[in-house]
Amino acid sequence: MAATSNLQKAIDLASKAAQEDKAGNFEEALRLYQHAVQYFLHVVKYEAQGDKAKQSIRAKCTEYLDRAEKLKEYLKKKEKAPPKPVKESGPVDEKGNDSDGEGESDDPEKKKLQNQLQGSFTSCS
Repeated sequence: MAATSNLQKAIDLASKAAQEDKAGNFEEALRLYQHAVQYFLHVVKYEAQGDKAKQSIRAKCTEYLDRAEKLKEYLKKKEKAPPKPVKESGPVDEKGNDSDGEGESDDPEKKKLQNQLQGSFTSCS
C-alpha cells in the first residue's frame, strides 16, 4: 500500500509541477519538480519495483531535474536583470546576453539531488 501511495504522490507532484510550469508559475514549478524527484528516488531506492519500472522512473527523474535546472537558471537571470543600471552610452540589451551560463555548478541542492539520483542508479543495478 505504501509503495502505491509514494509513487502516486510523486506522480501527483510532477503533474502539478507541469501545470504550474505551463501557467508561468516557475518558482512553484521548480519547488514541485524537486519534491517529485525526491519521492521518485525514494520509490526507486526503497520500494519493490521491476527493473523496467526503475529505468522508467530514473528517466523521468532526469527529465524533471533538467527542467528544474532550466527554471532555476531562468529565475536567477530574472532576479539579476532588474537592478542593472542603464549605461550612459546608450540603450542596454534587455535579453541579458552578457551572462556566461556557468552558475549551475554552484547549486548545492542540484548536486544533492544528482548525487541521490546517481546513488539510486548504482544501488539498483
